[in-house]
Amino acid sequence: MHIPFTKPYWGDEEIELVIQSIKTTSGIGDGPSTKILIQKLQLLLDAPYILPVTSCTHGLELILASLQLGKPDEVIVPSFTMSSTANAVILSGALPVFADIEPDRYTIDPEDVKRCITPYTKAIILVHYAGMPCLMEELLAIAKQYHLFVIEDAAHAIGATYKGKALGTFGVAGAFSFHGTKNICCGEGGVVVTKNKKLSDVMEIYRANGTNRREFLKGMIDRYTWVGKGTSFFLSDILASILVAQVEKIPVINARRMQIARTYTQAFEDYGDVVALSAVPSYAQPNWHIYGIRFKKEVHAALFIKEMHKKEIGVSTHYVPLHDSPMGIQLRKLRISCYRETADSAYFREPSPLEVAFFSRRLPVTESAARTLVRLPIYPGLTDQELHYIIEEATKILRSFVRRL
Repeated sequence: MHIPFTKPYWGDEEIELVIQSIKTTSGIGDGPSTKILIQKLQLLLDAPYILPVTSCTHGLELILASLQLGKPDEVIVPSFTMSSTANAVILSGALPVFADIEPDRYTIDPEDVKRCITPYTKAIILVHYAGMPCLMEELLAIAKQYHLFVIEDAAHAIGATYKGKALGTFGVAGAFSFHGTKNICCGEGGVVVTKNKKLSDVMEIYRANGTNRREFLKGMIDRYTWVGKGTSFFLSDILASILVAQVEKIPVINARRMQIARTYTQAFEDYGDVVALSAVPSYAQPNWHIYGIRFKKEVHAALFIKEMHKKEIGVSTHYVPLHDSPMGIQLRKLRISCYRETADSAYFREPSPLEVAFFSRRLPVTESAARTLVRLPIYPGLTDQELHYIIEEATKILRSFVRRL
């Protein structure tokens, strides 16, 4: 039996809508399917401004560019995330500063965020890892105290809520992913969400190559023209048609993922001597984009992956910590140099020993999670038979670890 790590939950509805889109449109962005998608997401997320984009990566780039961040600004990001989170900061001209994560749900640690704040800090990017909410009250309080933008990388989080409010809608803006591995997907795609009309207006111009195309499409002007900086981030209307069907399936998709997660938890909770399971925060409704088990010994994680692969079960580690990647090391050296540029001057000073120690520091929870976290298959197409097989093989391995303790 071969069980892949993930696969999309597509059916006849998506096929029919794609065929209809191909027959009736040119597939360009902001077409009829895109308009329907926007309406559905406005209701789901309770947010007035939805901007479909080519990817969550481009969504983050759009947000940072529209907030006009740049040198010498700093943006705090978790080190345990996809490179796109930090790349969006770099491409804006600002500098990412890497923070550690907390050990229960692998989201950015508020206490470490406070350690990272300098006079140059302008924003925090929250990554709702696996569809689990960050520690929202603590992080929002920090942002308010230091007057920081909160940007949500909600790539994993469609349909997930905290205290009844959709993740991705707590900050100034959020970006969702519809990549082929996500809970709902169209191959490649994403959306940006905001409740800030002024920011939405700026982003509309930026994603349309710096033009007032939206006003033209609404019939407000007879032709559109170049009015500002920008690039092209339009989601094809053909891909949007897939998402129209996918959004309707969110309750079914996330309910099945929750059912699988509960089954996993029941099966593994007796193996606390060798693994730790994710803790679901109170008042939270995760969408279970990921189900991970964290091994207490690195050697057990590596052996578990090897043995599960022998059984043709798709399990996987996750991110290499950004602060320890080649690019991350380069950025930390840049920060150590303490180069700062302002509107009227630029200067260089040697960092103090304390600054060097801080910028070169280890992030122990991130580094441990990268070595010991293993993700299991979790998607609605996973059958009960396949789920039983995964658990049977996994528990055999876990029992062997317990016997060796």
